[in-house]
Amino acid sequence: MNNEQAMLLSAVQANYYFGHLRIANEQPLLIETERGFKKIRIWEDEALLKLHLQWRERLVNDRYFIDRMYVTRSGFPSIRIGHYSVTCHDAPREQASLAENEELWAGLITHLVQVSRSEPVDDRHFSSSARVHTVFEQAKNMNLQGLDLWKMIDACFSSACGRAEQADRLRDPYRFQSKTFLLPDGFSPGTCTRLFDTLFFELGQSRPADGCRILARFFLNEALANGEQSVHKLFQLLKSGGSFDQKIADLVLAEWLEPDEWIWLVNAGIQAHEGQNDDMTLKTFKQLWDKKILLIHIFRTIFPQPGETVGGTDFGSNGEQSDQSNTFSL
Repeated sequence: MNNEQAMLLSAVQANYYFGHLRIANEQPLLIETERGFKKIRIWEDEALLKLHLQWRERLVNDRYFIDRMYVTRSGFPSIRIGHYSVTCHDAPREQASLAENEELWAGLITHLVQVSRSEPVDDRHFSSSARVHTVFEQAKNMNLQGLDLWKMIDACFSSACGRAEQADRLRDPYRFQSKTFLLPDGFSPGTCTRLFDTLFFELGQSRPADGCRILARFFLNEALANGEQSVHKLFQLLKSGGSFDQKIADLVLAEWLEPDEWIWLVNAGIQAHEGQNDDMTLKTFKQLWDKKILLIHIFRTIFPQPGETVGGTDFGSNGEQSDQSNTFSL
């Protein structure tokens, strides 16, 4: 144990009601006490700490543990050590994967959608469609047509345009909103653990970000890692719970329609060296493209757009509407 760790432990022991403690893990910083494991967070940004304390107060409820933390012996939420502040939180150890915990996750997401709202934290007022066309023209001007990646870039251009146009249409009614749904930028299955048959949700220390973008990423990453079965069930539970109004559904869908993986493929082509093996790049692109299109299809069967038949429409590689996605065989 170095001097800084010893000073930290001494301050924690002096300010909290713990008799015995030792460092159990350094990253993240966990201490073991007679009352279980506790997570110690070090804050160098006082404004961010204040924001998190206020955010946590808005989210606290009787059904879920929202980053349960300890007050000091003097009743304060943090202690000051030198140039930084320290907070102490419970640290349950049992993971709460989405599979077999879909109802708990649906309830938590419903709660967050309802109460985790504030002023927008970013201005995403760009045109997705314009970005796709700009990137494509840049690629052509750089004479990428001789690259192996170009065949895929060119074949998917129409589909990327169609998806980008749909994303723009879905976002347009909600631009310049005074309040929006927020989540921690680090929101993931790892931010929740099980405690007493419910979920313990960690706000962590990341800044608030656009909640629909973070949720869309959460659903996509879960589908990529573990298949779409649990995500499909979660969509159904969210639908029956009524937490996803038209705005939330539209903005989540727009995130998957945004052809970021195609933009990434073009940038990979721009940065490619002559003779580079592009097999892994293409495989990564195809996997992400296919999974996003599959999620779009599943989501639309559960949250159809107004006036849209159940199942919706997807764009194939020629940019025309098709009854199923433009997917690739790997």
